[in-house]
Amino acid sequence: MARVVLGVLAAGAVALFAVTRAWASATVRTPGLPTDQVSVTGVDAAPVLAGLAVVVVAGALGVVAAGGWFRQLIGLLIAAVAGFAALRALTLNAGGSPLGRALKESPAYLGGAQPQVTGAPWPFIAALAFALAGVLAIVVAVRGGRWSRMSTRYERSPELVEADADDVDLWRAQDRGQDPTL
Repeated sequence: MARVVLGVLAAGAVALFAVTRAWASATVRTPGLPTDQVSVTGVDAAPVLAGLAVVVVAGALGVVAAGGWFRQLIGLLIAAVAGFAALRALTLNAGGSPLGRALKESPAYLGGAQPQVTGAPWPFIAALAFALAGVLAIVVAVRGGRWSRMSTRYERSPELVEADADDVDLWRAQDRGQDPTL
């Protein structure tokens, strides 16, 4: 259980890191103006990717707290979110219109020839991290119902509390050295 949950957590963290890196960049050179380096991150191109990475990380933590069928449901939700995010990261063209908008905001860009666009491996790393989180989440969905739950050691058992005990009885129990909440 721990390895799978830590794997989902790590994959979500790597995906979150990857979507905040520059996915495409270009150097704008215009005669008579200073050179400007323009870059677009995954968040600039598709802000939803950062939110989906946070959902994957939060879902991994939810798997630890949940149990039974609810844990399996969380696993299915993580798998669906991660699958969508991986597909979005692979199909997103950060060097297209997102970089075009960033170029238009550059003080060195006067609308002439398009500068050479340089891509980065971060979209593929993000997609791979999301895909790994999705595969591990499917493992949670299939096997998570049989994993152990969080401890109930400190939870109060309702049958041990007297239903008709009033405040005075509770104080008297404490005076005798008994914990009336157990």
